[in-house]
Parts: sequence; structure tokens; C-alpha cells
Amino acid sequence: MEDKSEALSNRIAEIKLRRIQEFNSRLKEALLRERIPASNASLLITNYVQDTPDYIIPSLWKLPPEQNKFKQYERFKKQRNANSNTSNCCTIV
Repeated sequence: MEDKSEALSNRIAEIKLRRIQEFNSRLKEALLRERIPASNASLLITNYVQDTPDYIIPSLWKLPPEQNKFKQYERFKKQRNANSNTSNCCTIV
């Protein structure tokens, strides 16, 4: 009976030791990760947003209109609306 309880307590101690070792290795991995201050990270994000063109937002278009496919679509939509009737309903014949 004593052998079983001793084996059980040894098994529990081994499991606890393994968990502590796994936790310790995760902490070591966290220490190795590159860290930068939040102010530098926000500066990097701000620079990326300002320097990277977003072709969906017209105020941020940096391509000439003939190269920007969204601007070309907008021009096509305006021409289509100009050629259609002034009323925006369908015609049934």
C-alpha cells in the first residue's frame, strides 16, 4: 500500500516538474522575442499608413487616374449615368 502511495506521489511530483519546466521554456522563448517600445511601434504604423497608398480611398490615391482601376471605374460609372435617362427607374416595353 505504501509503495502505491509513494509511486503516486512521485508521479504527481514528476508531472509538476514537467509543467514547471515547460513554463520555464515558454518564459525563455518570450525573453528571446524582439521587443520595441509602444511609441516606436505606433510610429512605424503611422509611417506605413502615410507611405502606403490605399487605392480605395480617393483622398489617398497616389496613382495617376489612368493607372488606377478604381478611378477608371468611377469615370465609367459617371459616363453611364450621364448617358442614361435622368430618371433612375427601369423601362418596361
